[in-house]
Amino acid sequence: MESEKPSANLAQTLNVGQAVVLATGIVIGSGLLILPGLVYFQAGTAAVYAWIIDAIMVIPLLVVFGTLGSSYPNAGGVAGFVRTAFGSISADIAAILLMGAFFLGIPGIALTGANYFGYLWHEGALAHVLESTGLLVTAGVLNYLRTPLSKTVQQILSYTLVLILIGVSLVSVLFVPHPSHSIAPPGAWVKTIPVLGMVFFAFTGWEMLSFMGEEFRNPKRDFPLAIIVSFLLVVFVYVGVALAIQRTLPLNDIRAIQAPIAAIMAKVLGRWSGKAVAIIGVLIILTNLNGAIWAASRLLFSSAREGLLPKFFAGISPKVGIPRRSVFMTTFMCILVVVIHGLSILSLHEMFSLAGKTFFLLYLFSALAYLRLFRNTFAKIFGLGTFLCCLLFAGSFGVGLLYPLSLVLLGLSLGIIHIRSEAQGRPKKNWNAT
Repeated sequence: MESEKPSANLAQTLNVGQAVVLATGIVIGSGLLILPGLVYFQAGTAAVYAWIIDAIMVIPLLVVFGTLGSSYPNAGGVAGFVRTAFGSISADIAAILLMGAFFLGIPGIALTGANYFGYLWHEGALAHVLESTGLLVTAGVLNYLRTPLSKTVQQILSYTLVLILIGVSLVSVLFVPHPSHSIAPPGAWVKTIPVLGMVFFAFTGWEMLSFMGEEFRNPKRDFPLAIIVSFLLVVFVYVGVALAIQRTLPLNDIRAIQAPIAAIMAKVLGRWSGKAVAIIGVLIILTNLNGAIWAASRLLFSSAREGLLPKFFAGISPKVGIPRRSVFMTTFMCILVVVIHGLSILSLHEMFSLAGKTFFLLYLFSALAYLRLFRNTFAKIFGLGTFLCCLLFAGSFGVGLLYPLSLVLLGLSLGIIHIRSEAQGRPKKNWNAT
């Protein structure tokens, strides 16, 4: 592995257009390619309300992220915000939470891509693991090289993603005059409470954009603008696809769970159109993985730069200005979780559910950081209201909170060790030797 400079600053290359492409690809990706089917299966004709409720819930959180990201841009994302507001130990807790969410969510994305492979041909468990691993390796290589070609691929796939999903929604309206099911009355929204945590995973991703704050050319202007534009696109697509699935597929259709977008196209336009969409779905997953590994690797880089992880991972390639060692480790950890899934230790549903709940707990941390860093009257009222709403919402997660709470305890323990080590002035090993 090439020699890298320790703890340097990341190159400022992102503009608002590139950020919107990244945000859209990160947020929509796997969440929309599989979750609408899972939600429809569990919540029935009330499923669309889950998407609307979570969209409303995420608005104040995005205001918090937009304000923090434009005012305090850094590669640490949420952990960086928390560090600025509360210090090292709190930042270490946030960093461990983020790693716990990333290393479940990103492998889940890869496994979703393998589900779309499975739509094309019958396969066994080993093939499923190998396909997921192949997608992770490909995304890791794109991040490791970070050539102009990889950026172009990212943009093309993201635009393709949005156009296909809008097309799916229109197809369900134009070619399915008699929908499978009508929408449940508004009072039925209570049926969606058990799935709100899972659906929330589909609304995560903007916090990943915050890891790229240090790489924006003009973060003060471009960071919040990228969030606004991408949010409007995401909500439009989410609600449209949720309605399309309900109009087109019966509740007991197994394809609605495995590959709902391909299933819609196959039913409306024929078998081969479904297979074509499945192929495109795999490419969309690759887009999602590309952005997710970018964000997760920046978290490892920032954590190493701050001393939580070995300084080895704080190196930056002098050729391309990116943390290649962190990219490599991120990819390796995600592949390891895919293997664990292949051993039937962890299901895809559990991975998405636990990752979504962990991300939501991080939003609580962000709301507290917002309260601490912005002292005007509006910020206090808005921040407190956001925090209380998040706290109330988190109460519906039940035993699913045990995973993120265990990560909090781990982060607290590592944070205390980190602080004591620095206080005692122990000599640090040179991890940058190659």
